[in-house]
This record gives sequence, structure tokens and C-alpha cells, in this order.
Amino acid sequence: MRPEALAGFCRQVLLKAGLGEEDAATVADSLVAADLRGVATHGVMRLPIYVERLRRGLIAARPAIRVRRTGPATATLDGGNGPGQVVALRAMEEAVAIAGEAGVGLVAVHGSNHFGAAGWFALHAAERGMIGLALTHAEADAVPFGGRRAALGTNPLAVAVPRADGPPVLLDMATSAVAMGRVMVARRQGQPIPDGWAVDADGQPTTDPQKARAVVPLGGPKGYGLAFVVEVLAGLLSGSRTGTEVRRMYDDFDQPQGIGHLLGAIDPARFLAPEDFTGGVERLAGQLKATPPAAGFDEVLLPGEPEERARQRHRRDGIPIPDELARELAALGAELAVPWPGPPGQPQRA
Repeated sequence: MRPEALAGFCRQVLLKAGLGEEDAATVADSLVAADLRGVATHGVMRLPIYVERLRRGLIAARPAIRVRRTGPATATLDGGNGPGQVVALRAMEEAVAIAGEAGVGLVAVHGSNHFGAAGWFALHAAERGMIGLALTHAEADAVPFGGRRAALGTNPLAVAVPRADGPPVLLDMATSAVAMGRVMVARRQGQPIPDGWAVDADGQPTTDPQKARAVVPLGGPKGYGLAFVVEVLAGLLSGSRTGTEVRRMYDDFDQPQGIGHLLGAIDPARFLAPEDFTGGVERLAGQLKATPPAAGFDEVLLPGEPEERARQRHRRDGIPIPDELARELAALGAELAVPWPGPPGQPQRA
């Protein structure tokens, strides 16, 4: 499906769900941007649950967002329980503005919700010549190392580094072996998951996505440690709920999620001459790309390069939409009198 058509459909659905024009466009663009990059776990598959939570008043359709400067390089932001993408983008805009003044800007966010792909916000800073940072905690979907039950979120972090030529270098990763959305996609498609992704209700490894109750930390104790740090920086530092206190997006409909984020921007020009920074990035990237590939690999890729290639391919050829998701979105559109821009139940391509 053409990305413009998909984004237009999402915008119209979100407008019918109560969002204003600008906020609906922000959320829609973030979802389609994730699908363009091949990150379906944070793409339009999230649209139905966003609409459900908007309808139930668990996400504020017209949030009163409040920013408070707390120092030369810091601020806090109360998201007013708005859509995570709307809240976090406002925070990143503030972080970029602060970094323009002080060299570094950090904004701690509370009163927010699931914000989609962290890299989308980090890229916002990189496209303005800044190093972008985006961290968020999440509902408890990951077991701590040595634990049997979920106690921390998958707690992603993203860092985007601007380049003189070409798209920014983007690290966008969960601190768990995979995002829980990967398990959800496997459930939807009726496919097994690889060993080493998840555990069942008894804390035993499983390849059955229906039995999976939590994912495992990336690299064992290392991913667990990273998840803890993100929980502190995005959750505790922002004054948000932490750990098992965070409400579950698909299961808990009694209260808002209570999610926090940390958005940051760094102006490289405050540390060295701009040409030295951009030249250094290109030199390092060139060294990595020149590394002889190991057996089984065709080349060495930069962080985010596979997703950037997917973005270019999907921009050219269209975004594939799986059958079941197409039917679900078409049904949601029919309910809200928003036409689905393609036949339901068939993979949609260009």
C-alpha cells in the first residue's frame, strides 16, 4: 500500500476518535514511519488499541501539555495523558530548543502513553543537526535476569547521529531480546517464535507465542542492567510509575498507563568544529563499511542501515499489509465511516 494512503487512513481514523488535526497527523505519521522501516511491531498494527483507549478516555484526545524549565539544560513535561507520540515529539522539540541555547537539552516526561518507535524521535533531532536521544520505559513484559515473571518493560532506547551525507546513523533497540510486539506479530500470523525470545507462565523457555508471557533480557544480565537504567532515567526520574505499576496497554482498562520518557538532544558544535564532527562520523562509518565481511555475511552494515533500506524499498514499492491486519483495519474504518484504501484481507502493495 502506498504510504501516503495508509497515513491518510490513519489520520482520518484518529480524527474520528477525537484527536485534533495536528495530533492525528503526528500519530499517523509515526505509525507509518515505523512500517516504512519494516518495524511492524510499532506500526499501524497499534492503531486499533490506540482508538480503543481514546474511546475509553484512557488517552486524552485533547491533552493539556505543560512544559517547565528546571535549569539551563533541563525541563520537565507533563503530557496530560496525551498520545505518546504527541507528548514525546513536543518534548523532543523542547530538548532541541534547549540544546540550541545550552548545547545539551534533556526533557523528562510524565503523564504519557505508548509512544511507538523510539527512533522516530531521535531522528527528529538528528535531522536538525543534533545527536538525538530517546528513552522510554514500558509495561512489564520482560523478566529480570534470573527471574521467573515479568518485572520490567522492554525499555527501548534510541540514539541518532547526524551525517553530512546520507541518512543519520540510528541505533533503535529494546533492552530485551526482542520487542514484545514481535511475539504479538507471531501470534497474529500463527507462527512459532525462535528459542531464546520468551518464557511461559512458569518462566520456562517457549517457542509458542500463545504461551509466551514475557520476553527475556538482551544478553542476559547486560540487557537486564540496561533495562533497569532506562527504567530509572525514563520512569523514576520523570516521576512516573515504574516496573509492575505501569498499566498494560491491551489488558488494563481501569487507568491510564502512566508512562514516562526521557528525550534529549546534543549539539555537536559545542564540543568540536562541525566539520570535524561530520568528517569524523563519515571516517568512522567508512572504516566500518570497509571491514571485510565474516562468513555468511555480504557486508558490514551501520546501525539502522537495514531499516533505512527497508524504508527506501517500501517508499518505492509500497508497504505490505498482512491479511489479518488488513481485515482488522478495514473493519475499524467501516465502524468509523473511514474507507479502507484497499481490499480487506489481501496483502496490500504498491
